[in-house]
Amino acid sequence: MTTRLSAKRQSNHKKNNHKQSDHKLSNHRKHRARRVLTLGTIGALAFGASVAAMASAAGPSTTAAADCASGITFTRSDTSAAVGDNPRHVVTGDLDGDGNADVVAADNDADAVSVLLGTGDGTFGEATAYTVGDKPYQTVIADLDADGSPDLATADFDGGTVSVLPGNGDGTFGDATRYTVGGGARSLVPGDIDGDGNLDLAVAEESGGGVSLLLGDGTGSFTVDLEAVTVTRPHGLALTDFDGDGDLDVATASVATAGGVSVALGNGDGTFGDVTQYASVARLYSIAPGDFDGDGETDLATISNGSNTLEIFTGNGDGTFDDSVAYTTSALPVSVNAADLDGDDVTDVLVSSLNGDSVTVFQGTSGGALTELAELTGDGAYEAAAADLTSDGTQDLVVASSADDQVDVFTGSCD
Repeated sequence: MTTRLSAKRQSNHKKNNHKQSDHKLSNHRKHRARRVLTLGTIGALAFGASVAAMASAAGPSTTAAADCASGITFTRSDTSAAVGDNPRHVVTGDLDGDGNADVVAADNDADAVSVLLGTGDGTFGEATAYTVGDKPYQTVIADLDADGSPDLATADFDGGTVSVLPGNGDGTFGDATRYTVGGGARSLVPGDIDGDGNLDLAVAEESGGGVSLLLGDGTGSFTVDLEAVTVTRPHGLALTDFDGDGDLDVATASVATAGGVSVALGNGDGTFGDVTQYASVARLYSIAPGDFDGDGETDLATISNGSNTLEIFTGNGDGTFDDSVAYTTSALPVSVNAADLDGDDVTDVLVSSLNGDSVTVFQGTSGGALTELAELTGDGAYEAAAADLTSDGTQDLVVASSADDQVDVFTGSCD
């Protein structure tokens, strides 16, 4: 079912259920290539055989930013694009093959996703809504049926389902097929988990207490493997190669009182080894992989809405991580994403804070420490994703405004 949304809509209240309910990475060592198609996610961006929490099929690259050696500045555009009720997460990709970055928002209270086709100048056409499962929380874009056109999949929190919508290659999508998984589906990530050359999906289930797999057959159909990895209340999910063996590994961020990051190394056949836990602050809400210190190894960034904290876990390249280094964020951070915003080949960090009504931009440095570059005002900011929305070679930001039922655009420019 598809519906058109009005071009402009404003709502001056935050949704009451926010507080309760509730990536360019470095040029990584390449071992054996896995079929993974990703584009500025989740948002999160991918490298080599790795995937972060958002993905895209072929389209305008957001993994290579213009070289802004002197710095980058983001300016809020005076136009916003209306989407459905209570958008949570956004993801970008070229959905219609015109070379422009498009946006998909997960409209949590509308049980739908909104598709915004980009014009290449930072604006979008009227949104089209596609019905999915109950309370969609996150969306990914990937060619799940190997036909060369991007498809969509959503993690449906209340429905305990994953909805898959086949793409037609022109920016439109077919009806959703729903797959039942465990309770409280939160984060969703695509990747070839079992090494058969077909894209699979991994989903973190907060209520189910694990990570379930949807193993793809290459035609867009999936077989569900429930709770393939058992962890406590996973809210954030990353799927990437932490130990350099070419197999996709799993990391989750726990929203439990004790918090914690859990890492399970993949065997390359759809199974995983034992879970290793890393201590953190309480109530981790999101996780993103990236090379935040420029050493060529994968690190992890997490955020806690229980303590307004960003934590960076430095990776050692063998699947293990050092103790975290903490940074203060604005009030109630709910999403962390990673992208190379300034083109220096070191991953930067985007933290969206719901009660702080802001997106904080942290710059990754070769020395290892993050530097806060800017705090951008965004009413009810739930997630920021990076893409070149204006076709000038510089990274821009699109932000889900859960309070105003719209997505806001911040255009990037080199200083």
